[in-house]
Amino acid sequence: MEANHKRAFEAIDRFLADNPELEALSARLSEFNVFRALKIEQVEIRHSNVLAWLLDPEESHGLWEMALRRILSNILLLSEKTIPGLSAGNVELMDFTDIEVKREWRNIDILVVDRSNKVVLLFENKIHSGESKGQLLKYKGIVENEFDGFKIVPVFLTLTGQESGDADAADYISYSHLQLLSVLENLYVQRKSQLAQPVQMFIQHYLDILRRLTMQDQELMELCKTIYRKHQSAIDMIVEYGKASAFQQAMEDLLGKEADFEILESRSYGVWFLPKSWSKWIPENGIAFTHLKRRVSIICWFAEHKGSVYSYFEVCKMNDPDLRLTVVKALKVAGFKLTNKAFDKNATYSRFYRNNAKIDGVSDYKNVYSVVENLLEKAKEEFPKAEAVFRDVFKKKDKR
Repeated sequence: MEANHKRAFEAIDRFLADNPELEALSARLSEFNVFRALKIEQVEIRHSNVLAWLLDPEESHGLWEMALRRILSNILLLSEKTIPGLSAGNVELMDFTDIEVKREWRNIDILVVDRSNKVVLLFENKIHSGESKGQLLKYKGIVENEFDGFKIVPVFLTLTGQESGDADAADYISYSHLQLLSVLENLYVQRKSQLAQPVQMFIQHYLDILRRLTMQDQELMELCKTIYRKHQSAIDMIVEYGKASAFQQAMEDLLGKEADFEILESRSYGVWFLPKSWSKWIPENGIAFTHLKRRVSIICWFAEHKGSVYSYFEVCKMNDPDLRLTVVKALKVAGFKLTNKAFDKNATYSRFYRNNAKIDGVSDYKNVYSVVENLLEKAKEEFPKAEAVFRDVFKKKDKR
């Protein structure tokens, strides 16, 4: 064990002190980029703002209608789906004289209306978050009702070009940020000399962010691969012991500040805890979650997944299945919502409270803190009602 400990420290020493590639990587990452400086490189709303700006011929970029023409024709050229009466060739010959670009119109990320050619292009833009069920079908229906007789081009834009998971949205064209990057890179090379210097810099920064998001920055990839090959053991150890997220940090800070909670386990993706008002009633007879520092039978936990935070209260599996069933039934009587599966006395867990909220920027500590604070405030409203159940059930058990 001592020898392994020594080797671990030696690996960290080599990683920090004998690593020219790490210095080169640090230099690359420290290069100024307006999107990283503003911490918006993974924020969908900001990406949609930039794309809407590029698609609008009347905006200040100096590309006129060329971004709209190239992107729309590329979408149609690569798609296996057809739009009756519209093709990539048609787009190249169109005269874009009456274009209106809308952001968040009826909650649609980007809507491009071409009244002269009677074409509507709508984008649902996803970086890391998933779609809501029925969302795409709803948006297309809104556009069809508003723009009767127009040719509608519905686009589902994601990092990888994945298909929508909703069968009702099968007519959406799947398009990727990688394909978008290719179009914009070619357009930038062709038109760079005609663009103002500030516009050149801004578009360069946007292309750089797209390359990183789509794993197309070859120099950066090679540096990372070299560092990992040479220092794999040190990196694996750093990831295992040092990994933290804005979500984890925000949760720990929030729960620690209020001093009314006991943290049972904290990880980058989830934090398990108990209100201290519950702890005095809840016995340590849970047997489901072995990673918790105490085997409590009831837990609260918050989780971060794909750009959203989820909050849960759960009854865990207990040594005494009959007691577990008594708790679940009492929670139901108190007004908590539980599924039918919750009444299986051998169930691993049963949720009796859940809530969630999206995060505008999962790496932005302030944004994440605000979201988890709001969710915790809502959860607190249910604490007294749950405490009354636990006090009644477990107090009666102790008296028997």
